[in-house]
Amino acid sequence: MKTNPSSFEQIWQAVQNGQNFFVAGHLNPDGDSLGCTLAVCSLLERLGKTAYAYASPAIGTDLLFLPGLEKIHVSELPPKPQFDTVILLECSDRKRGGDLESVLQNAKTLVNIDHHLVSDAYGNVNHIDSAASSTAEIIFQLFEASPDSLLPTPDEATCLYTGLVTDTGRFLHTNTTAEALRVASALVALGADVNKINQVIYFTKSYTELKLLGRALEKMHLLFQNKYSEIVLTQADFEPLNAVPSQTQGIVSQPTMIPGVEVSALIKEEPDKVSVNLRSRNHIDVSSIAQKFGGGGHARAAGFKVTGKPVQTVAQELAETVREVLAHAKH
Repeated sequence: MKTNPSSFEQIWQAVQNGQNFFVAGHLNPDGDSLGCTLAVCSLLERLGKTAYAYASPAIGTDLLFLPGLEKIHVSELPPKPQFDTVILLECSDRKRGGDLESVLQNAKTLVNIDHHLVSDAYGNVNHIDSAASSTAEIIFQLFEASPDSLLPTPDEATCLYTGLVTDTGRFLHTNTTAEALRVASALVALGADVNKINQVIYFTKSYTELKLLGRALEKMHLLFQNKYSEIVLTQADFEPLNAVPSQTQGIVSQPTMIPGVEVSALIKEEPDKVSVNLRSRNHIDVSSIAQKFGGGGHARAAGFKVTGKPVQTVAQELAETVREVLAHAKH
């Protein structure tokens, strides 16, 4: 899905007309969601606007290095929100950012910028480009389309490059297009701190995270002629390590290195829900699998959450769905 390119003009008109902005990405922000939030807020402030940056429920330790992070309000909404313009980033529907109705109901303009394959055009202004590798790619294009030919600062470039590199899996996923590489090159030229991004995100893991990775790999099972990898982590796996589910970053991608594995699932038991991360290697659109459980995402990376069901029930239902998808897959 791709909206009309003129939506960039509409976004810039909304920016020019607005003064008090609320900017947020999706719940449990990843590098793209948080990086774009910070870059957009920084841009708005440079333009003399007031920007309230929001993230919920928490920020992963691997993203704490991002410049401007101190401006993020984590799970903290003002008691009486009065923002004339809301910008939601990488939110495929208006609830993806959390319970923001108190903010949305008083805003005059809602801007929706997203790159998910399935995304609601819920904003007054929508820019949805499922061909884009990341929302960061779109935000850079937004800079290029600015009336005053604005360019990202080095800090903004660092935030956007973080979004680009994480959503493309270090430029390994199939969404690594010529445009993605062009944008990456431009961001590096503008001062993105590539070395710091790589060191913190890809070459820094805590003792607990590494122990949890080991535990997860011990519990990995291959099903359906070794095409499906399943890892189920319960509270009994987290507790002895004093670990939490948010420390599983990157685990779901490990099994896709095994030749023949088409779909990898990481199924986590949390206190109030079961969360599932999905990855695919070549042919399977895991976003279509996630949608069957009320989730979503991208063709090669998706996820969903389930409440009210035991973790093993979720695992069984997911396995059956994956089995059916694999049986009908055309390679």
